This record gives sequence, structure tokens and C-alpha cells, in this order.
Amino acid sequence: MTQPAPLYIIASPRPRVGKTLIARLMIEFFRGGKRPLVGYDLHPREPALAGRFPNLVWPIDISETRGQMALFDRLIADSASTKIIDLGYGRFDQFFAVMAEIGFIHEARRRLIEPVVLFVTDPAAATVRAYAELRHRLAEVAFVPVHNESVSILFAKEDFPPTRPEFGVIRIPRLSSIVRGVIDRPSFSFGAYMKKQSGGPTEVHGWISAIFTEFRELELRLLMGRLTSSLGGGPIEPARHAR
Repeated sequence: MTQPAPLYIIASPRPRVGKTLIARLMIEFFRGGKRPLVGYDLHPREPALAGRFPNLVWPIDISETRGQMALFDRLIADSASTKIIDLGYGRFDQFFAVMAEIGFIHEARRRLIEPVVLFVTDPAAATVRAYAELRHRLAEVAFVPVHNESVSILFAKEDFPPTRPEFGVIRIPRLSSIVRGVIDRPSFSFGAYMKKQSGGPTEVHGWISAIFTEFRELELRLLMGRLTSSLGGGPIEPARHAR
């Protein structure tokens, strides 16, 4: 059976919560697996993701109808690639409003494209409210909360329930400021570092390895969710201990 191609939408209504960092990590994780991959950078003023991956990530301004059509047409036309969207906070409401207005979810699923919203959490009441409202508006879409410990140590799981219990939560461990300075360098590559330092006992190596493991388990949990839905059964327990 042909598996749907995932469309990962990394989103938050708040700035500076690590969306672009998570998009970078996902791109390098999937690129290492040699699968077809394309990214979209929806930060019109500062397309940092497109700057790092100029041959892989398209910068698109969706503030006008022309950009919106260009983006959603490309998403629908490509049913084979894994797609990653770095959604700027300034376009958060607009992006999801257009998605709902044009019936994108139905058409995507018809073409075997599976939208998954990776929602970056924070303790602000407005963020909690935005998550609840968006899940209600897009009830048929998979939502997976992402807890970036550099933004907030505490995570109130009752405020950010995933669409299905087995989807769990993606955790991005906190890094020291010195190491963060290293990975923020324009020339730094997570994939290249892992190859050069394979097995090395460094903070960066352990950090990248832990996040890549999170991504592998996410894909497994999404697959389990699809199988459960197709069989008409209840939720499947996660493959590892609940976190």
C-alpha cells in the first residue's frame, strides 16, 4: 500500500520559539535518508531557512493572493516529496485561514499528502488559546505539540493535547549558550557534524541524536495512527514509555 507523503507545517503564533531551528533539523534528518524533500520558507522579510538551503527551500510571501496560489499549487502538485513549511508567526492566521477556505486538506488527502502540524508550544495564554482554536477548526488534521525547552522548561500537557494520544510530544532539549552559538553559525550542518563526530561524546552530538530519534519515532507513531484508522480500531500504545 502506498503511504501518504507527509507535509510538516511548523507553526506558532509567537516569534522566537525555535520554528526555523526545528525546520533545519527536520530537513537535515530527512535529507540524510535520501528521500525526495522540499521546504518552504514563509518568512518574507528574513527567509533564514531558504538562506541555509538555497537549492532545497523556496521562499514564498503569502501576504498576497499570488503568493498563496503559488504555495498551495506547489504543495498539491508534488505528491511524492516530504514537504516542510517554516511558517512565520506573522502569517500564522492567514496561512490556516486560506488552507481552510480552499479546502486544501481534502484535496491533499485525495492526492495522498498528509498534513501534520508541529505546533511549537509556550506558556502564554494566547498560544494555548490559538492551539485549541486551530485544532477545532482543522479537526481532521494531525496536531503534534513540540516542546522547546529553550523557550520554557515547563510543559502543561493538558493545554496542548496531540490529536491522538500515541502521537505524543516532540521535545527539543535545552542547549548551553556556547553550543547554541556553534549551531547558529551559517556554515554549521547537523548532518555533517553527525558524520564527522559519529559516536563522539559531545553535547552537540547527543543533542542532535536525541532529536533525530524523536523524528524517527514521530514517523512511526504517525504510521501506527494511519493503520489504526484504516482498521477502525482504537489508539495504539506508543512504542516507548510515555513522556
